Amino acid sequence: MPKNKYRYQEIQPMMPPKMIAAAIVLLVIVMGLFGYMYIAQEFLEQPVGENALPATWALVIFVGTALLTYYVSRLKITTRVSNDTLTMSLGVIGKRKFPLDSISSIEVYEGNPAADFLGYGYRIAIKQTGYIGRAPDAVKIEFMNGQRALVVTTDSPQKLKQSLTESSS
Repeated sequence: MPKNKYRYQEIQPMMPPKMIAAAIVLLVIVMGLFGYMYIAQEFLEQPVGENALPATWALVIFVGTALLTYYVSRLKITTRVSNDTLTMSLGVIGKRKFPLDSISSIEVYEGNPAADFLGYGYRIAIKQTGYIGRAPDAVKIEFMNGQRALVVTTDSPQKLKQSLTESSS
């Protein structure tokens, strides 16, 4: 099989657009406050109180918040099925591989994944783990070795289920 050839591949945004916009607005406000603190202390030479945050830390928090804002705005869940592996990743971190021969059952998930897992992203519940994006449907995958069930949101649950079933046979 050629490299980067998958039987199934889906890239979905993690959160609904309004939630992404709200997170970005909040982070931009925080970024602006720390940016102003840095500028006021370093360039405007305004007096600061005794308990004020030093300008260096204001700059570090400003840059960190800017990077976090960019990362949150670009966050996506990637689902890939190859001949022998299901690969899940959340952005540039959180990549996990599941061997297809360890799957015992695959079924369409009943319910609302975002509500059941209390949010979006990589989520851990009592008996299951989830990669929860903004897709309305999901697939629940049970494993033979007794590890937690995996719930994966998808725009086409039947297609994902079929590719997992075909790949494992």
